[in-house]
Amino acid sequence: MRLLRELHGRTVIAIAGAAAVLGLAAAVLIVGVGLFNVSARHGHWPGVTWAMHTTFESSVAFRAPPKSAVPDNLDTPDMVALGAGHYKSACMECHGAPGVPRSATVQQMLPEPPSLALVADHWNAPEMHWIIHNGIKMSGMPGWPADRKDDVWPLVAFLRAQKGMTPDTWEAITDDTEGGCAVCHGRNGVSENVQVPRLDILSEEYIAQSLAAYRDGTRDSGIMYEVMSQLPAASVERLARTFADVSPEGTAIEPSELAEQGRALAFAKGGSQSVPACRACHGPWPEPINPAFPSLAGQHAPYLAQQLTLWREGNRGGGRAAELMFKASKDLTDREIEALAAYYASLEPAKLDDTAD
Repeated sequence: MRLLRELHGRTVIAIAGAAAVLGLAAAVLIVGVGLFNVSARHGHWPGVTWAMHTTFESSVAFRAPPKSAVPDNLDTPDMVALGAGHYKSACMECHGAPGVPRSATVQQMLPEPPSLALVADHWNAPEMHWIIHNGIKMSGMPGWPADRKDDVWPLVAFLRAQKGMTPDTWEAITDDTEGGCAVCHGRNGVSENVQVPRLDILSEEYIAQSLAAYRDGTRDSGIMYEVMSQLPAASVERLARTFADVSPEGTAIEPSELAEQGRALAFAKGGSQSVPACRACHGPWPEPINPAFPSLAGQHAPYLAQQLTLWREGNRGGGRAAELMFKASKDLTDREIEALAAYYASLEPAKLDDTAD
């Protein structure tokens, strides 16, 4: 019995050694000699495609965020429209769009970038978010060009809405006849999309410093970083001047009870002793205010709430006053953020020093 055990042990060692030698030889042939054909004109060896795709699906399912992370407003028209604008700029070239086929060259990629018209049938919202934010190795699918995750959701919203979308609808929500910025910000920067900021109320200095921050990545946004990466540096001053020259139009909204609570906070009359007077930097204020600060009068409430949340969580970044806003917002509750957003959104759209209560 002892001899049999010794022979069995030697056999195992011999088999393991032989396997190691064969593995090393295979590695030399594949990696060193070039036996594996990397040509995109030839498919994978049998079983490789299945193994890679199954690994991909399992990895996404394991790492996707919980369903509770999906925003309540995901499927709203404004979220879909914002996602469509980014899709046209960053994704359409490889994946096509309603009425826009993938090019012949793209169709020769391996793996071929799929049409995303039916992507929502296979992936749920958290899984799509993870794929878009992280990208996929060895597929040509890049990761999101920013750490910030919240501005991935509009693209998820568009992908969910793309099923059954007609070419006419696609053209309507991505119309850029008024200029590239108009796709998201509307004509003359007067956005009607509540997820996108109005630019007509902002100063030239603030717009310029914001665009520069997007361009160098100090203000984190995958959507705006993509836009600014395609524009020459000289365009920053021109765009800032163009939008700043627009005179805001609109009327004040009858303030709600929530907006009145926001007014108390903005005037530092609220119960929170750690929140400074917002009006000292954003108006209304009787003296001239530093034009490096943004006007908030008439800005969309959902957009303002989103930005205050980013400031509170330390994910916003931006200009010289970033540290000031981190400190000012760190103790705000969700209710206070909603109230401040409601108050400023209720004001008549105006430039910084023209803001009236």
